[in-house]
Amino acid sequence: MRASSETEPNYRLDPRLLDKPCATKAAGVRLRALAEADALAMAEGLSNLDVAQNLIAVPHPYTIDDARTFLAGPAASPHMLVAAIEVEGVFAGSVSIDALGGRPELGYWLAKPFWGRGIGTLAARAMVDLVFSATDLDALASGHFVDNEASAAILAKLGFRRTGLVEQRSRARPEPVRLVAMTLDRASWDATRPLVETTRLVMRPPVTADADEIALLSADPTLGLMTAAIPKPFTLEDARAFVLGSARRSRPASMTFSIRRRDVGDLIGGIGWAEGQGSEIELGYWLGAEHRGRGLATEAARAVLDAAFEMTGATAATARCRVTNPASRGVLERCGFQWEGAGFVRSPGAAGSVAVDVFRLDRDVFLSLKEWGLSARNAAVQAP
Repeated sequence: MRASSETEPNYRLDPRLLDKPCATKAAGVRLRALAEADALAMAEGLSNLDVAQNLIAVPHPYTIDDARTFLAGPAASPHMLVAAIEVEGVFAGSVSIDALGGRPELGYWLAKPFWGRGIGTLAARAMVDLVFSATDLDALASGHFVDNEASAAILAKLGFRRTGLVEQRSRARPEPVRLVAMTLDRASWDATRPLVETTRLVMRPPVTADADEIALLSADPTLGLMTAAIPKPFTLEDARAFVLGSARRSRPASMTFSIRRRDVGDLIGGIGWAEGQGSEIELGYWLGAEHRGRGLATEAARAVLDAAFEMTGATAATARCRVTNPASRGVLERCGFQWEGAGFVRSPGAAGSVAVDVFRLDRDVFLSLKEWGLSARNAAVQAP
């Protein structure tokens, strides 16, 4: 909810952040751009006093004209980003980043039939991850009325910390009410992001600050020959779109990581997995030319596969590499993948389809190989 402020708005939010739906951790819950067609559902949800009294700017009763005024005014401002929350295709509420008061603030509401199902947490987390990943925001403010325990729990789960207690008015309440002001800074959010580490590497989901390095590394003319997934030429705008696309994906069902060297901190490539068929995932990765041939791709792939099997519960991983890329085939084989056949895939880096080899790794096989490797290393350490 947004507290009143005299500060002029100066932070602009790109509406393209929501030009495609943003997934949450639950398959049936997603964010999408708010539309004029949502006015009736908004009016129905916000006309419930139990909903309206937890918000600052929502009057009671709330009418469809109020909804239309909001959609044509604040929601259309470049200083506000508003997403509809959909549950199994049904409008359930909204979540927003509101910089109209100067400080970007997280706000959200759910229609009462959707309360108590964890939907608010899913939606708010997806929006926070989206804006921190795809913008340069340093911090987000938010808050909850002292008698709104559900909202307090949501903000606590997201990592917001209490910064003060102020008296605030709600248009749906006859008397002022105390508001617990809260904030979440980028460093605190960053500390909660998925992290995969190895002896030489640190891997985290990409953010917009990585885009310059991603574009520069992807400018390598040999990379299009090594992978079927990276378009050529790969521009800075492509890199930013790549980061945004990564932030919109359902985690942990699909994950993307930037690969950085632990000692230097420079970006050397990318790796991740996507939802496959059934309970499978599909592994993908790439490295800049100067970092190949040192075992770094194998090191990254083993660690990420371990994380993927643990986080998703997948029963198997698949992978594809171009038939002209023996180095990538070697990476997969060293991770335990077995060749299953050949095929063709459409490649943005080529004029049409390219030939690929298809590989598969069962979870049980990977875990057995992992255990065998640990046992072998321990034996080597203990040997006289």
